[in-house]
Amino acid sequence: MAGLAKLRVDRGLLAVKLALLAGVLVLTNPGVGARMVFLATDNRLLTLLIFSGLWLCALAAMAAAAFHPRPGVRLLWAVPVSVAGAAAYGYHVAQGAEFFIYDLLNFWSARHEVGRAATFFANAIIPAVAVFAVSLLAFAMPPGFFSSAGGHWKRLAAIAPVAPILLIALVVLYRQGKGSEAMPKQFAPLALASLASYKINTAAFPERQPVRMSPGKPLSRAVVMIVDESIRADFINLTPGNALTPQMAAESRRWIDFGPAVSAGNCSNISNALLRFMARRDDLFHSVLTSPTVWQYARAAGFRTVYIDAQAGFIRVYGKLQNFMTPGEAVGIDRLHKLDSGRPAHALDDELVNLVLDELAAGDRVFIYANKNGAHFPYQDNAPPAFTPDPGADAAMEAGAPASYGRAISWSTDRTMARLVRESSNDDTTLIYTSDHGQHFSPNRLTHCSALGNVDPQEGIVPLMVATGDRSLQERFVAATRRIRGRASHFAIAPTLLELMGYSPADIAGIYTESLLDDIREPPRFVSGDIFGLFGQRPAWHDVDPAVQERRAKDMVSNAPPDGLGRGDAITQAPATPTP
Repeated sequence: MAGLAKLRVDRGLLAVKLALLAGVLVLTNPGVGARMVFLATDNRLLTLLIFSGLWLCALAAMAAAAFHPRPGVRLLWAVPVSVAGAAAYGYHVAQGAEFFIYDLLNFWSARHEVGRAATFFANAIIPAVAVFAVSLLAFAMPPGFFSSAGGHWKRLAAIAPVAPILLIALVVLYRQGKGSEAMPKQFAPLALASLASYKINTAAFPERQPVRMSPGKPLSRAVVMIVDESIRADFINLTPGNALTPQMAAESRRWIDFGPAVSAGNCSNISNALLRFMARRDDLFHSVLTSPTVWQYARAAGFRTVYIDAQAGFIRVYGKLQNFMTPGEAVGIDRLHKLDSGRPAHALDDELVNLVLDELAAGDRVFIYANKNGAHFPYQDNAPPAFTPDPGADAAMEAGAPASYGRAISWSTDRTMARLVRESSNDDTTLIYTSDHGQHFSPNRLTHCSALGNVDPQEGIVPLMVATGDRSLQERFVAATRRIRGRASHFAIAPTLLELMGYSPADIAGIYTESLLDDIREPPRFVSGDIFGLFGQRPAWHDVDPAVQERRAKDMVSNAPPDGLGRGDAITQAPATPTP
């Protein structure tokens, strides 16, 4: 009787365990069937054979670990395998796709933003935790009939999961960062994380070149580079009466607008690194690693260098820098302001403007690079609760864009940039304003920083404007807008900065082929993923047509509400927050 009861218990445990494991596998690996169909119809039979063989290996390894008679071995693999499956599932809930090794590199670089990202993508956390719990339970359950397996099988089964992890890593390494699509999510994230960690810790980077050009007299005594956060071009409008940015529109005569432009990348770290490292898109990997930094060029031209980071308060590791900035680079900056004193997010850009104006007031030759907090997610944190934007702001928003995004732009960008351009418009100051990347508002997708096949063009659409009090510079910039409007990009900023600092246009032309003071012949495009050549020498470029965004902006203006709505005097500011 006792034996029959044990048999029933064993059968019950086996049935439950198999059901849980099967459920987790199906839930976390939704693209396997579609991938196999694609490989078969595309006549990639060898790839299909390798893909199928790797999946069989993964299933065998998972069964070996899950049904191991020793609880310690089951738990040893249960935790990492369950974390991997839960991470992949959570990312799929947030993005609607799977992540690749380039996403992991981006995540690692922006790991200080985990708190804000968790708040913004909170809807993906609970399902991911549920998947983790079910997976952990499925692995930890007793194996039933398999509890008395022999010793030789036990030793092999204990290390079996190493095989699919190693094989997936080898495939990705051979495919130069690709090849992990639809691979088993219980092992693929572990393989990608191991490979990314290896690359990050073993990659050897060359030393940067010294500045070889000889500077002359600068075109501006002060050069200011403002890089906003998560601002898409069609939400910045210089047309009087618009609802989202009426204060910037009130200063429209000070702005020289290059129209919707294209960012260097679709991720904060990528764009800021490419801007600071003076990268060229015709030689991306070499230039981003070896070109003199913007600080080196500025110092060589006799400029004092200043960096202002309005997002530093969200970096929880002491001394941690962001956007691929290293301590070695920071040492080359004369004054570094990190706004980490516990200010609320909606007060950060006001303080940034105060610092820029203070640095300009010193009266010396100065180059300032400032990262705004802008509309960083979660959007609702970037405007005080008492702030009431123009009543027509919601109507002017694109379908699908949250109202909190428009409030963030009206508070953190419209007010602050209007004040900055108004109070810094001197004959000896030139200000360049842009954003690090755009935003994509489709449901169940990342707003930006996507990689490989998941990238949306809207992630790379940004504003690009210049303000200067120098009449001759104004005329040159205005003339350039007539030639290159709709083709401007971040890659034209580096040579523009060099000429403003006093470097010879002839010397600059020997390195760069485009400039906001001259011409741009190449169609705009941005890069995603690996910008350092860790997995290959072919950047992932994405062509963009900014004219699409410009048409959308005009539609927003034409649909503005009547009866005076959309005027700057309709804005009410929160009394407790610093105002200009």
